[in-house]
Amino acid sequence: MKHWLPSTLRSQTTLVLFCSFVLSHAISLAIYEINRDKTILLTEARDLADRITGVVELARGFPTRDRQRILAAAETQFVTMFPEPGNLDNERCRDNDFSHRLRRSLDSAFAGVPGLTARVCLRPLKSAPLLPRREPLHGFDVLVAVSFPDDERAVFHAVLPEGKSLIHDAMLVYLLFSGLVGLLLAGYLIRKIVAPLERLAGAADSIGTNIDAPPLPESGPAEVATAARAFNRMQGRLARLVHGQTEMLAAVSHDLRTAATRLQLRAELLRDRREREGLLRVVGDMKTMIQSVLDFVRGVKPGEMPQKTDLKALVESLCEDLGEEGYPVTFAGGDNLVLDCRPVALRRALQNIIDNGVKYGGEVRVSIAGDSDSIRIAAEDRGPGIPAAELAAVLRPFYRLEKSRNSGTGGIGLGLSIATNTVQAHGGELLLENSGSGLRVEVALPRR
Repeated sequence: MKHWLPSTLRSQTTLVLFCSFVLSHAISLAIYEINRDKTILLTEARDLADRITGVVELARGFPTRDRQRILAAAETQFVTMFPEPGNLDNERCRDNDFSHRLRRSLDSAFAGVPGLTARVCLRPLKSAPLLPRREPLHGFDVLVAVSFPDDERAVFHAVLPEGKSLIHDAMLVYLLFSGLVGLLLAGYLIRKIVAPLERLAGAADSIGTNIDAPPLPESGPAEVATAARAFNRMQGRLARLVHGQTEMLAAVSHDLRTAATRLQLRAELLRDRREREGLLRVVGDMKTMIQSVLDFVRGVKPGEMPQKTDLKALVESLCEDLGEEGYPVTFAGGDNLVLDCRPVALRRALQNIIDNGVKYGGEVRVSIAGDSDSIRIAAEDRGPGIPAAELAAVLRPFYRLEKSRNSGTGGIGLGLSIATNTVQAHGGELLLENSGSGLRVEVALPRR
């Protein structure tokens, strides 16, 4: 059942309103259809009683010899004079609300005239008709016998067909048309109402890739505007926190680099060659670590704006540059794949991945592929790979598989961390997998 229901709030709300609209119309129509016949027949009973009362009052004032001509002249297409049927007690007369209403109306009208009485006989039209002409198959055949004070008798006849049902083709077309109009109107209004929610969802999704995204417009329904204000406040607090931490780390690293440069200058003034070379190695390690931290900070807080970039051309040019520098890197071409990204930061992240592959695997093969959802850049080396238990740990800052303190053999553990931060800043994911011939590093970037 759930597979047939729409998944969005807009579609679900529109469906609920449409079903409520159709159901309310159907119930109203059913109630009206049930009470309609009774209401119409009672109204016709009152109208028929008024017609007969008027004719009788007119005919009663004429002599007996002229009365029949007066009654005949008063015939209409609704009320006619009927041949004397004999005893109405022998007719199959029915009692219902119509006959009771008609009888009460006539008795009330004739109550002031002594000897003027009326009998009502209501017969179904399905029974054998007394008239030779063809009558409707459904409804009532009404006979009203009026006895005048001079014992003269007149019988009035009327045919009251049953009302036609409202449930027919034209009514169904009306319901469908009005339902369609209501559906379109509800869809438009609901779209206007939920648009701020869609903007809020989009902003919540993009805050992970751009902490400095423009604030949401605080418009729409009161609840949505309140949520937008709360979201903007949260984004502002997160932005201040992230910027404060990265700026502090950058400032500390810059000051440390200045101090390391001064220390290097003093070390070069030492006369003892052994002490000078040892101290210069320590200073070199410090400067390498400080530069790596600065690179890490730049990866967390990129300064460039996103732009449309051909990733195939970017990866291919990087591989060519590294190949010219002597790196054993090969590139497997593919289709041109364009993506909104920060090309400098992404190139630096890919270079870190390839550097690691060359350092530990000796040779790296880079490929690129894409589909409608994402673009994937893979780098495969020919090394021993990484133990499965440590695949997630190597993505953490300052984590090294090589446990020695020598940065020349194991680095300082920031290369993959910088790449991971850059990829995540693009809304993507960095995946590590041991293949049969080495380690496979895949960068998956979403098309948004």
